[in-house]
Amino acid sequence: MDGVVTLLHGFTLTGASWDELVAKMPAGWKWIAPDLRGHGAAPTSPATMDDCAADLVALWDQLGIERSHVVGYSMGGRLALHVAVRLPERTRSLLTIGAHAGLDDEARATRRQADDKLAERIEREGVESFVQHWESRPLFAGIKRRGPGFAAWLHRLRMGNQADGLAASLRGMGAGAMAPLWDELDAIDLPCTFVAGEDDAQFMRAAARLRHTVDRSRIRSVADCGHSVQFEQPDATASILADHLGWATTATSSSTRA
Repeated sequence: MDGVVTLLHGFTLTGASWDELVAKMPAGWKWIAPDLRGHGAAPTSPATMDDCAADLVALWDQLGIERSHVVGYSMGGRLALHVAVRLPERTRSLLTIGAHAGLDDEARATRRQADDKLAERIEREGVESFVQHWESRPLFAGIKRRGPGFAAWLHRLRMGNQADGLAASLRGMGAGAMAPLWDELDAIDLPCTFVAGEDDAQFMRAAARLRHTVDRSRIRSVADCGHSVQFEQPDATASILADHLGWATTATSSSTRA
């Protein structure tokens, strides 16, 4: 089963957040969009990168999938990089959206403290209060361009999560908790595409660093777009993903023949 794509969602979302993008993709692919630990119907804890990677292996084994293309957004993008490094034999290609491979030591310590406080806030105030706070962050301002109906749909997805699950995810998979992968990325020998919105300066820099670090990689930027590329510009994202899958399939086939 070669034409399998596994989609890994961002923090506070669920696998259903990929539905719009999948609907825009060409026929012929099998799409898998699981809820990640701490989210939706997935186990609440422990919620770490290794636990989520083990869940993916179990899911792939259950479905008879030997290798999958892996696509991840934000937190899911960091998990996708983790999977590519730890499970190269199960990964056919990699595409990330708005992702990085971990924070440097000082920034990581500061972020971990902030994530711990945020987790405590979720547990203390509940999901509704936290989701309102999360959606108000400047990082997600571009989603407003899609109108109130789309924002309401995302809000409903986020509200389907549980406070203890989101808190566990922050503590176990947040950028502060994640062990940096930068020194291990040169081992990735897969077709990789790193995507970021042109208005998302921090993650444009991260995408450029990923492109510089990984040999078989490309960078794609999306105009008039912030952090949530697949939500803000779904047509452009679908085009980039389709191009990536075509390139990755051709590159993999050529490598196999060689």
